[in-house]
Amino acid sequence: MSRSIKDLIPAMQERAAMAVKAMNEDKELKALGTDGVFISETRRTLAVQMAYYSRGRMEPSDTQKMYKAAGLYDIGTAEAKTKNTWTLQSKHIEGKAIDIVPLINERAVWTCPPGFDKAKFNRILDRIGEIGKEHGLIWGGDWDVKDYPHFEMDED
Repeated sequence: MSRSIKDLIPAMQERAAMAVKAMNEDKELKALGTDGVFISETRRTLAVQMAYYSRGRMEPSDTQKMYKAAGLYDIGTAEAKTKNTWTLQSKHIEGKAIDIVPLINERAVWTCPPGFDKAKFNRILDRIGEIGKEHGLIWGGDWDVKDYPHFEMDED
């Protein structure tokens, strides 16, 4: 698993770099309480994708073994029971996807932090999505099954 834009294919590198720069400089995101954005993942291996896919589909102990084999963090039982991807054919494997989350109080956050205004957090996610789309990326927040951190490129 990587967090480096340089591990993406060249066309995606350019779009992702411009989008992340714009997100980090966006006045509305700053006014909403972000410290910028954090790249949580770019290219991933098939082993990592398989580990993610195993969540909620295998016994938690088997998912925990998959995570360990893929070099990921120790996953708890509750998390191992929760599905978090619906495919083994992720654009992350191809180097055509990036996951971006807001930084709030200098911490990367995937869900609204305790005590933080939920409407404001939702606007942060939407604004990040808008900026990504302005740079030619497809945003997972527009999908039926929401994946707010996810951005990918079209088949150009």
